[in-house]
Amino acid sequence: MSQISRGRLATIIGSSVRWASAATIAGSVCLTSVHAAERDPQVVKALSYSPRQANIPFDKVGEEEIDKCVGKYETRNGFEGLVIYSPAGQPLRRFADGNGDRQVDQWCYYKDGIEVYRDIDSDFNGAADQYRWLGTAGTRWGIDKNEDGKIDSWKAISAEEVTMEVVESIKAKDDERFKKLLLSESELKVLGLGEDKGDQLTTRLANARKSFVEFARTQKMITNSTKWAHFAADKPGVVPAGTEGALQDIIAYENTIAIVENDGANQQLMVGTLVLIDNAWRLADLPRTITENAVLSDSGLFFPAAASNRIGNNGSPESGMTPEIQTLLTDLERIESSLKENGDQMELQEEKANVLQKLVLATKGTDEMELWVKQFADSISSAAQSGAYPQGIQKLKLLESQLANMPKGKTLVPYVSYRLISTDYSVRSTEEKVDFAKLQKDYMEKLQEFAELYPDSIDAADAMLNVGLNHELSSDEKEAETWYRKVATRFPKTPQGEKAAGALARLTLEGRQMGLVGKTLDGKSIDSKSMGRNPVLVHYWASWCEPCKADMAEIRKIQAKYARQNLQIVGINLDTEASTAIGFLKANNAYPWPHLHEQGGFESSLAVRLGVLSVPVTILIDGEGRVVKRTSHFSKEMEESLEQLFTQPAPQQANKLPPAPGPDVKKAQQPDARKAQQPTGGRNNPLPPRK
Repeated sequence: MSQISRGRLATIIGSSVRWASAATIAGSVCLTSVHAAERDPQVVKALSYSPRQANIPFDKVGEEEIDKCVGKYETRNGFEGLVIYSPAGQPLRRFADGNGDRQVDQWCYYKDGIEVYRDIDSDFNGAADQYRWLGTAGTRWGIDKNEDGKIDSWKAISAEEVTMEVVESIKAKDDERFKKLLLSESELKVLGLGEDKGDQLTTRLANARKSFVEFARTQKMITNSTKWAHFAADKPGVVPAGTEGALQDIIAYENTIAIVENDGANQQLMVGTLVLIDNAWRLADLPRTITENAVLSDSGLFFPAAASNRIGNNGSPESGMTPEIQTLLTDLERIESSLKENGDQMELQEEKANVLQKLVLATKGTDEMELWVKQFADSISSAAQSGAYPQGIQKLKLLESQLANMPKGKTLVPYVSYRLISTDYSVRSTEEKVDFAKLQKDYMEKLQEFAELYPDSIDAADAMLNVGLNHELSSDEKEAETWYRKVATRFPKTPQGEKAAGALARLTLEGRQMGLVGKTLDGKSIDSKSMGRNPVLVHYWASWCEPCKADMAEIRKIQAKYARQNLQIVGINLDTEASTAIGFLKANNAYPWPHLHEQGGFESSLAVRLGVLSVPVTILIDGEGRVVKRTSHFSKEMEESLEQLFTQPAPQQANKLPPAPGPDVKKAQQPDARKAQQPTGGRNNPLPPRK
């Protein structure tokens, strides 16, 4: 990346943004990182920006944390930009140049490491004219033609978000905001409705535009403190082309309802008919309040049907959400918000555990119970393992015993039991004076018992994979193969089964052909066939792995030693995000060989095809493309094999073994997007407990 002058940086970040105060940024440019002890004016300025639209749930940084934030220049999807990282290493802001004119035209905001909102200058004149909600914030994409900060039209918006916008329009008594949700005349023509249906829709739209102000003024349901709570509707329907003169298929919701919360009680607002135009749902009705037990007969436009009040006398939706469940959900939302604002406080974790336990009991015997059992087990396990809630183990034991006697509970016992085993191991491993050998032995025995007791559970596959890895790390590869084969045979089409099959292939690599095809961290393509008849040393690594770093230092020496012999070195990075590896390599500019990477780390095909479950892993391939040595660390044995490769003729193979399923990205099948734990240390650590 080219060097940018101090004055030029001020121009880029503070480019004439009409909706932000202009300011010059002092201080030097740092292309990698800023020392934590210094306050970088560039970072301070970047963190001062806010989204142009209101109520965006983005991460903010306290005054005491600004000094620890870091600014880095990165290229993503071909766009150069400045990314601001929190002290924990999560992205907070990104300011990108989308057209290469050295001006910021994308202002990106993050929540919990996920981009949730973006202001966009699509005409590159220095002012935002598009606004996108992303990630966990939703799907809205607003267009602002005159760049005054107000959305003129919606390029994309979901049906749920339309009902949210309707509620906000009523709260603000904002006639213009409401009208932006309605079908426009041009969109009405695009639908190509027959004359009768077209006239009906035109009448509804005219009434909505004319009557909204009066409705917002006189209605009593929506107040300044009202909160949008839920979206309620039957599934959308399709009006096929040709019906009553329609020129194309029309997808529509009828009788959509926004369930709102007022002082803890749920009420409903009839939003009416919604029609899908491209990626945006459009409104066709004036909203109406629905009183208790009211029935709105034939309110549908395309699919006429009665729409009764969907909240019963007890204030909960008729879907089975009782007042007790509704109250518990409200409590849970409050606790989650407090945890995000105040961090992992033990009192809040205790309160959360109690609420989740009550939700399990309130839904016992129903289909909803599984959701709350799994959320309870995952949440409590995670809090206990992090040290935020040590009592979580007792809570998990209690739930395990309760499920055995609940309707539909027995099938959920394995899910809780496995997380209890993992949590107990994790917590005990942090105790003082722990006997790790005994702890590891107990853990393996419990995993084997679990696999025998619940052989059909997907967690049994995970347990057996852990047992296999433990044997492999203990240099008992025969026993490791036995366990890997069990997983591959019993669970062939699962992520665990694919990893086990890959591990079996890796343990039998010697003598097989192996190729490398993939993309490097800097976006270049690599194919080992293009490396000529040169030996290739392959090294799997991750930035958090200390033994990997020790290996890389030794490999750097080997690279220098065999420079004249054209030894090729290829790293395969298994960090989940490419940016993590890129940052590490920039900070440690000592490993100048190509590094392959795929999104997902240990879940990527680079890892799965050879069952790489822990790093480091080192593989030596000769000039014929045949694997001659496989080890974990870059060991003395590996160095000796290298020496032999360059000093002795390659032995003739009497019988050629079939090619190994190497990390060929082009041929690899992507595994299911099941969240996996990456190891927390070096090669001597087994897979950590699933959280």
